[in-house]
Amino acid sequence: MDLPSVGRWLLLAMAAVQLVYAVRALRPALRAGPGERVDAWLTFADPAVGAPVSVALAAGDLTASLYGMVLLGLVLTWQLVRRFRPGHPAGAGTTPGPERGPR
Repeated sequence: MDLPSVGRWLLLAMAAVQLVYAVRALRPALRAGPGERVDAWLTFADPAVGAPVSVALAAGDLTASLYGMVLLGLVLTWQLVRRFRPGHPAGAGTTPGPERGPR
């Protein structure tokens, strides 16, 4: 696969941004309590797996990018399943916030 040099640099910049997001998500994942661990680690895994996929695409390695996309697809599917399961705050359709009742 032949990408223009601008596309390669954009993919490498996107990988750098994903690494920043992964580093930012690592500390909450390490500090997460027993009921919050899976969501915190999935939040970390999403950009941590996406960065190597972007680098593999920039390098033109289709095999590595395909395997990375399979792993990324598993992470994203797991996030989607957890979001729509009963009892999950995001699955209820409302976001937690201040109560809005009659005044």
